[in-house]
Amino acid sequence: MKIDMHTHCLPVSRCAHHMAELLPDMFREASIDAIVLTNHCSPYHCDVLGETHEKQALEYIDVYRRCKQRGESIGFKVFFGVEVKLINEPNLPEFLLYGISEEDFILHYPLYDKTQKELYDFCEQKNILMVQAHPFRIEQGHKPANIKYVHGIEVYNSHPSFDANFEQAFDLANKNNKIKTAGSDFHIKAQAGSAGMIAPDDIEDQFMLREYLKKCNFSIFSKKGIIEI
Repeated sequence: MKIDMHTHCLPVSRCAHHMAELLPDMFREASIDAIVLTNHCSPYHCDVLGETHEKQALEYIDVYRRCKQRGESIGFKVFFGVEVKLINEPNLPEFLLYGISEEDFILHYPLYDKTQKELYDFCEQKNILMVQAHPFRIEQGHKPANIKYVHGIEVYNSHPSFDANFEQAFDLANKNNKIKTAGSDFHIKAQAGSAGMIAPDDIEDQFMLREYLKKCNFSIFSKKGIIEI
């Protein structure tokens, strides 16, 4: 199946253009079989979700569940993920979390106030994969974070406003034997179907996805075709 590993929706990701319930239909129309909903986790995006951290975390999860419910109604898979921006680290690196449970997100929210090592240690404890998103997106000041404290690298990101710098990200992952992922960084409808990974059809949740990512490198797809990794 084709799965987009990096997607955003309203009202959590304020930079997105579409509400959660609309994503499954958009991606299905673009011949995608599944998405990981990785909404932004940072004060800018989450503070408007509620007056307390508890309310923010619950609303964050509720948005995911609304997207998932719509997906289930049309036979489309939606998996839970998170994109955390570490607000106390240089260059404000962002990390995609795969295999995190809804319960752990609520219990340990907000996550964004941790150091990179603290987040990595948390992920190690909870069996979560921590993947740096778009490490060479120089337009926003991003740089590769400490390679010791990351499980993977997003090697291909098809956001139309930024250069993916695929070769640099690919080399970084290869030289350090890190997991490679790809996604559209979906914010607008035109991005649906622009990037992702070819995954086994029998993946049914974020935990199975995590285990497959540990075992093998999937092929990447883009609008130009399949990229073998």
